[in-house]
Amino acid sequence: MDSNSNNKDETLKKDDVKERFIEEVGKFDYIRLSFPDLNGIHLSKLLSTRFARKIANGESEVYSGAITGGPRGEVFDVPEIIKRKHVNSKLKPDFSTLHPCYWISNGKAQHSHNNNTDNDDNPRIRKYSICAVLFAVKKLIDELQTKYNLRLFSAFEPEFRAFQKGTFETTCLKPTKTGETNMRSFKIPVPYTKFGDIYRTSLLSVYGDFFIDIDHNMKLANIDIQDYSNEDGEGQLESPLVPSWGLSAADNYFILKQAIKEIGEKHNMEISFMTKPLLNASSSGCHYNHSLWYADTGRNAFYDNADPDGLSVTARHWIGGLIEHLPAMLAICSPTINCYRRLNKFFAPGAVNWDFRDRFVAIRVKNFDEKNTYIENRIPSSASCPYHVLAATLAAGMDGLDRQLEPPPPGQKPSESKNGNH
Repeated sequence: MDSNSNNKDETLKKDDVKERFIEEVGKFDYIRLSFPDLNGIHLSKLLSTRFARKIANGESEVYSGAITGGPRGEVFDVPEIIKRKHVNSKLKPDFSTLHPCYWISNGKAQHSHNNNTDNDDNPRIRKYSICAVLFAVKKLIDELQTKYNLRLFSAFEPEFRAFQKGTFETTCLKPTKTGETNMRSFKIPVPYTKFGDIYRTSLLSVYGDFFIDIDHNMKLANIDIQDYSNEDGEGQLESPLVPSWGLSAADNYFILKQAIKEIGEKHNMEISFMTKPLLNASSSGCHYNHSLWYADTGRNAFYDNADPDGLSVTARHWIGGLIEHLPAMLAICSPTINCYRRLNKFFAPGAVNWDFRDRFVAIRVKNFDEKNTYIENRIPSSASCPYHVLAATLAAGMDGLDRQLEPPPPGQKPSESKNGNH
């Protein structure tokens, strides 16, 4: 078969996927096109599904600087965007992320969709856009398989806070051009429930309808949550995801994070993924669990039955890469000043270290058998962006594989203080 024939077959496959997408979208009234900005904030546009073909062809537009702004929409001078006079970019859909959003618009069914921004008419903008985190993650995942024959299997463990409606301010002060900030008093948010008894059934029952609502809607969106629980902080909750392959782990959490906020509104809650919204209370984290599996054999690349610790050379080099780059990763995985208030506290990381099954280290290895040997990256905070965390973890781990980095001995711990919170 010649190359022209292969290209023709590939085009037919893409057209078939596109037509199926248009058919599925047509079952609903509206579609929400969603994408992360460089801060990890959830951005969207709402369109009628009568424009399904336009959407499928990647003809929907968005301001080219949309993903480059600050957390409060601050506009930065990006040279490539300025030179093109702030033109629009195209939203090119990732068909695999299509899912129903039954929890929004008063029960009217919608589809939401993660997208990548690009601009075919402007190679300079396209070159800039490839730095967007979705492109970076996809490139790393592809490289992991083509170069090492490895597939990523992972999941996030998000913690968050539920506050009484009307008590939590969801915006922050916007600095002036001189760098000064107008000071004003902020209300202290009121947790949805008092007391922080972890796993206490009487507290869990208060959130029963909320959790059931989340689970029902996530199942319809093909996203699986492992369990739901109340943590040890007032109004602090956790909903760890079931592991999935490749980029879908970040996609699933990105969708879940926004859904939890919107579903919380229906239950008279204000949901916050801020790491430490209450200064004298527990912080919220978002541990990232991951393992590598051989693409050809389906075996766990982190496990070695012949090793006394059950850990393979691949796993040790991967850990070596994580340890090597952990200080830099911290800036990505704990992206706000508020995130640093979580560190060096009870159950939170406090040093560049790793160990087996130890909650006090930054990189925890859980090694039980081939099916259950994986690494928990404990430095991400609840304010982190899943795409950033996934990209940073992959880049660091793959550098460990490339350079065959050996990790330091396990068990080197920081001084442990039990006077703080995790």
